[in-house]
Amino acid sequence: MRIIQICWILSKYTVFYGFTSARRQNFGRRLKIAFEELGLTFIKIGQILSMRYDLLSRKDCESLQELLDRVKPIEFNNIVEIIKKEYGRPWREVFRVLEAVPLGSASVSQVHKAVLPDGSVVAVKVKRPGVDDKFLEDIKILKILSRVAALFSPTLRHVQITELVGQFESWIRQDLNFVLEAKNMRRIREQYDFGAVNFRSDLGKGVFMAPHENLCTENVVVMDFVDGIPMSRKDEILANPDYDIEKSLKTYINAAMRNWFRDDIPTYLFQGDPHLSNVMALPHGDVANIDCGLVSELSRKEIEMCKSLIIAVYLRDIERTVRIATQMTGVSYGKYAATLKPDLEIYLEQSQNEGLGFWFMEFTKIMIKHRIKFPLFLTTFGRTNLVLDGLARTYLPEQTTLDIVGVELKRQAIKETIKNITNGDWLRLAYALSREAGRTPEMIVSFLENPLAALSRIAAAVKTPFDGTQQK
Repeated sequence: MRIIQICWILSKYTVFYGFTSARRQNFGRRLKIAFEELGLTFIKIGQILSMRYDLLSRKDCESLQELLDRVKPIEFNNIVEIIKKEYGRPWREVFRVLEAVPLGSASVSQVHKAVLPDGSVVAVKVKRPGVDDKFLEDIKILKILSRVAALFSPTLRHVQITELVGQFESWIRQDLNFVLEAKNMRRIREQYDFGAVNFRSDLGKGVFMAPHENLCTENVVVMDFVDGIPMSRKDEILANPDYDIEKSLKTYINAAMRNWFRDDIPTYLFQGDPHLSNVMALPHGDVANIDCGLVSELSRKEIEMCKSLIIAVYLRDIERTVRIATQMTGVSYGKYAATLKPDLEIYLEQSQNEGLGFWFMEFTKIMIKHRIKFPLFLTTFGRTNLVLDGLARTYLPEQTTLDIVGVELKRQAIKETIKNITNGDWLRLAYALSREAGRTPEMIVSFLENPLAALSRIAAAVKTPFDGTQQK
């Protein structure tokens, strides 16, 4: 049975590895071997863990990163047969050239360079045969194991382990849906509309692939080809003088931050799995997003809550952070503020030296500690930020994503503060200023220590209902 196979292989390489040929391998290498033996679902888990420098050592992460695009490739003859079946004709009638050696081979698919009859150079992504059935079998087992685990562990119940497995299932189903991927490729390209020019003078250009939708099927995606180096090939990038990896990284991560703070779109799309092989470095500090297998989406309300949390943490505004925590989780401010505040004060101090992934995941841990049910979109957004943290640490171990987006984040915090003041009621503003003036020494210290946070508190007061219920 599959469940016995899973338990045996995992225990063989994590508990009884001393009796195997892998006994001298590090933990990450042993996990990689186990996940490869177990196939698609566990390779995806390994890919997620490969960017978790907060959980595993750098050496372990680097071992798992081989699962990103160095999975054993499909034979070219099989690729040819899949293409023939999808188009109902031989590949030579679809492509002028189809290179036999893949550009990359991953858990769900592998990619080949090709040339269309009109001379256009494209990348052809072909789904591995049988992956859908293998995934459905594994996810059933993971659901059973998660339900059993939740019965015996209150912590796992509060973590919402069964819902998280369901979320993982939806991620993989999306990754397997090539028709949806072609659609998302077009949507995310339209939303990140700054690719044609540098959106900031000190950064490069962000490039998003366009699909050739007339050639996309359930098992094949054809997209523009871009000549660069996937970030998983670190040595190759660092050895090439035409590449500025620090600039490419900063372009990619700041582009994400810029998009989160837009006000002109009803829903927010973002690359839900920005790991090393899904991002390509280009010459001169440009960067390309080359995979849309997992695109996550947040509503305006959800992204507004995430934005509010980001700014509150950036400003180290404890009152605002407590209020966001209670509003986001739907619990009573009066009941939970006093108990949450000590943990959130420590959290705000720690966050100043950590990446954005820590901001969301540590916030979630505090909710779990206090038995508060948190919205699952926090884990989606938090996971993406954790992967971005890992992306940064691979090349810039001395910097966090906070260091990388500091200028952009300050710009957005100022923008949001000014908007709150200009959109506020001037009577409320006068009231807020009069309250601050009533405690002049504290106000002066507050402005000297963190002027933007002090201004933000006044901006928040401007938006508070003027009915005598303001927080004392």
